[in-house]
Amino acid sequence: MKANLRFLPGVFVLSLLTGCSTFPTSGPLSWKMDDEVAYEEVVQEEFDEQGVPLEKIKKTKPVESLGYAMLDLNSSLVDYFSNQSTLTPEDVDWPNSTKPVSIKVSVGDTVSVTIYESQTGGLFLPTEAGVRAGNFVTLPGQVIDNSGMITVPFAGQIKAAGRSPHQIGKEIVEKLSKRAIEPQAVVTISEQRGSEVSVVGEVESPTRYSLSLGGERILDAIARSGGPSFAGHQMQVTLQRNNSNWTIPFDLLLEDPKKNIYLEPNDTVYLLREAPYYQLFGASGTNGNFNFSKRHVTLAEAIGEARGLDDDRADPAEIYLYRTEPKDTLQNAGVELAAIDGSIVPNELPVIYKLDLRKPNGFFLAQDFPIQNKDIIYIANAESVEFTKFLNLIGLNSSTKINTQTSIQQ
Repeated sequence: MKANLRFLPGVFVLSLLTGCSTFPTSGPLSWKMDDEVAYEEVVQEEFDEQGVPLEKIKKTKPVESLGYAMLDLNSSLVDYFSNQSTLTPEDVDWPNSTKPVSIKVSVGDTVSVTIYESQTGGLFLPTEAGVRAGNFVTLPGQVIDNSGMITVPFAGQIKAAGRSPHQIGKEIVEKLSKRAIEPQAVVTISEQRGSEVSVVGEVESPTRYSLSLGGERILDAIARSGGPSFAGHQMQVTLQRNNSNWTIPFDLLLEDPKKNIYLEPNDTVYLLREAPYYQLFGASGTNGNFNFSKRHVTLAEAIGEARGLDDDRADPAEIYLYRTEPKDTLQNAGVELAAIDGSIVPNELPVIYKLDLRKPNGFFLAQDFPIQNKDIIYIANAESVEFTKFLNLIGLNSSTKINTQTSIQQ
């Protein structure tokens, strides 16, 4: 028994020497988060002899590796980012709303020509027209080839491609006016091939179809394809027209009727899923990747999606959000940064935002602070958790030693 007691101090010292680095954990320890801070917010803490505030940097620790800035979440930061995060339809470059395009006959279309005369005995109607349904004759349908022409008896070659049915009919009448009896011509597009649009990508039924003469809007085309395959906030809509591309989030396309423009022949509408996500690690109910449940997700909602904080492990005062921010963004938010080693602050730098839910306003800040695509959220363990691991390690070593001594004595 005495040997066992003598062993305990040795175990304690050994465990103490090994330190917390031997304990399993899902991330950095909360009290080591600022070990490599390279950029600190400048604070006004001293005044010169004339009473002018002097800028004083909190730390002077030299930086030997890539560091980061750590900022406590406060109301001014939350207000700035909540106002900046909302993307509106006006922020998106998109073609202006237009009227329906006039459908022209195109190469590949099939046109039908019907010619009327005012009485029988004319060029197209025999004298015994009483047995006919009317004073007209319908010519066989003609496919517009690469020449863009059609042939009408007694009128010859008529240019069709690039013209409206009315324009084609007018030329036919002009060429027949001296040979037929008061001729009239009706030209119809019986089958369209040249004024088609395509809807492809993440839709239920990718399709290519012909535009109607009344015109169709981009949402009409998406509806024809069965709609998006995923939730609207995860989808991007790209319109390809001639040699230009425009892209808009699907839900913003729904919000602004002016963005629901009319399509033009040969347009291509492409739907792509770009699901924004964030990652959450540490002392939460669930760890892993989480897709945004809607377009704008707050920090509180993100933590809620992971089933909140683990009540047995989490330190509510030590919640961190990792993100790379442009320096201009931080300056516009009212943050002035200085490098601890005196170097120039880069245009983009890693930033860790710290949220303290022990403060009375912590949940309000979390409720309004928007997260961004690819953000990383880490919830640190409480210090007592590490101490508990330490005690468990001592207990495990002591129990192993006692069992070993007992076995030897037996």
